[in-house]
Amino acid sequence: MPGQYRFKSAFQSELDEFMGTGKRPVVLDIIAPDRVTSMLPPGLKMVLHTNPQSMQFSYAKTISRQQTMAGWVEYHWGSNPTEISFSMATGGFMRLYTGLSNITGPTPSNDKLPKNMMAVDVRGTRRETIAYDKYLDFLALFHNNGAIYDARGTIAFQGQILITYDAGSWWGWFTNFSVEETAEKPYQFTLSATFSVDRELHRLKSVYVPPEQRRATTSGATTPSGAASSTPSTTPTTSATQPWNDDLTSADAADLGFPTNADETVPSPPDRSAAPTRSSRRRR
Repeated sequence: MPGQYRFKSAFQSELDEFMGTGKRPVVLDIIAPDRVTSMLPPGLKMVLHTNPQSMQFSYAKTISRQQTMAGWVEYHWGSNPTEISFSMATGGFMRLYTGLSNITGPTPSNDKLPKNMMAVDVRGTRRETIAYDKYLDFLALFHNNGAIYDARGTIAFQGQILITYDAGSWWGWFTNFSVEETAEKPYQFTLSATFSVDRELHRLKSVYVPPEQRRATTSGATTPSGAASSTPSTTPTTSATQPWNDDLTSADAADLGFPTNADETVPSPPDRSAAPTRSSRRRR
């Protein structure tokens, strides 16, 4: 159980943002080729040991300019793929009873050295820390990059990586991952990664007012003289918050600009192909 550990990670699960602790982790998931189903077991999502120091979003347009004899000509080709640049750290390699550890331990070649030159294995390296385990999990996620392999080592399913943070979701793949270990920071690694976005979704929370309530507030609410009507309204005046709905078919016709009356006809545009009348012809 997470409560049994002496050293805890900064985040326990993807549900930390709903616990009222003021923490909101960056959640990573592996999505199936249908772009909806998670290929991880239920209730299992990956969170980093510490949140990234920065997440930089890059949006750019593809525009080419060419100089001609008549002037400059611009060609607009659309948007470039969106990229997210992560700058992060593993956190401190903290061990029980020894504190911060930067010990790497003896290598396998240590056994080939003479007895008086062999390094002593203290059984307490940085690899036995939570921060190092989280770093290996993130490295494995980059190597797999949303792919599921079979027993022969071939790709059985090619999924996507889903990154969720602050009501925003980004689907895509990692394109770059680098690890930096310096003498100035001996107790942690400095990480950087680049994520190429295939599609993104941002959810907005707002109060949903039903169409019948909107029509009740605009029609029959006031008298011609401007005084308030004394007729009580049977429509409730309180608005309820409804879940997010991306389906446009549930929207009201008046909200989309369509005629609400079946007898109302939409005026057709003028026929420009008809010949002009005599009154509109220019006299010579």
